[in-house]
Amino acid sequence: MSNDPSSHGLTGVAKTLLTPLYGRAHADRLLPGSGFHDPLAATVLAATGFRPDEVLTDRSNAVGAVHRAIVFDRLVAAFLRRHPDGVVVSAGVGLCTRDARLAGTTPPGVRWIGIDAPEVVELRRRLLPDSAVRLRAGSITDPDWVDAFPAEPAPTLVVVEGVLMYLTDREVARFLADVRARLGPGAELVADFFHPWVARSGLHPIVRATGARFRSGARGARGLASVTPGWTATAEYPVMERIGTPQRIAAALLRVVLRGHRPYAVADLRTAAREPRHV
Repeated sequence: MSNDPSSHGLTGVAKTLLTPLYGRAHADRLLPGSGFHDPLAATVLAATGFRPDEVLTDRSNAVGAVHRAIVFDRLVAAFLRRHPDGVVVSAGVGLCTRDARLAGTTPPGVRWIGIDAPEVVELRRRLLPDSAVRLRAGSITDPDWVDAFPAEPAPTLVVVEGVLMYLTDREVARFLADVRARLGPGAELVADFFHPWVARSGLHPIVRATGARFRSGARGARGLASVTPGWTATAEYPVMERIGTPQRIAAALLRVVLRGHRPYAVADLRTAAREPRHV
C-alpha cells in the first residue's frame, strides 16, 4: 500500500467511495457464508494507494457497506430478469464493480452506464480498464447529465448508491425531476438515504474521514418519492438492521425517536405508468 496521498487523487465526497470499496474487498472475511464475493474490489482497493485514515475500517461500517451492496445487487438483478434488454445507469458510479459481480447471471444484452466526477472517471478508467460500464464525466447536479441516457427508449433502472445524502434538498428534487422528465412514465430508481435528523447531525464518521458533509435526508421511501411530483415508493429495504444485533437494537430505538421512520434504508421508486388525468 502506498502512503502517497495523491495516488488516488480523490478529495471530499469523491473520497467517500473508498469505504464501500474497502468493505466489499473484505467481504469474504467479514461475512463468510453470505454468498457475496467481490475479488475484483480487493485488487482495485490495493491499487488506489489509500491511507487507513481515509477509510472507515471498523466492522459496523465495513459490514454495512457489504449489506448495502447486497441489497442493490438484488434489486439490479431483479430488474434485469424483468428486462433482459435493460439499461442500468449508475449516478455516482465510483469504483463500483457490480457489472463484474453480476456478469455470470445477467443477460448478454444489458447495458451499463456510469456517471461521476471527472477525477473519479479518470481513476476508474485506470483501475478498471476492462469494465463493461460506459462512462460519462460530469455532475448529476448539472441539467445535461441526463444526456448519458441512451437516445432510444429502453427499460432503464437508475442506481443512486451512496450519493443523495451529499446533495441539498433542492438538488435531490431537481435530480428526481430530471430523471422523470428524461425517462417518462415507468421509470425506475433505487437509492439509499438517511433520515434528515441522522443526516444533519454530523455524527457519521465518514464526515471526519473525508471532510464530506451530508446535506439532505428523507423520512422513509415515501418521503423521498414526495420530494418531486410523479414518483411513487414501491418498497423500502433495511440495511442497518442487517449488520448485527447491536445495530438492530439501535435502529429500533431510533425508529421510536424518528416516529416510525428508519434512520437509513434503500428506496425503490417508480414513476406513474400513465400521466395523471386532470378533471
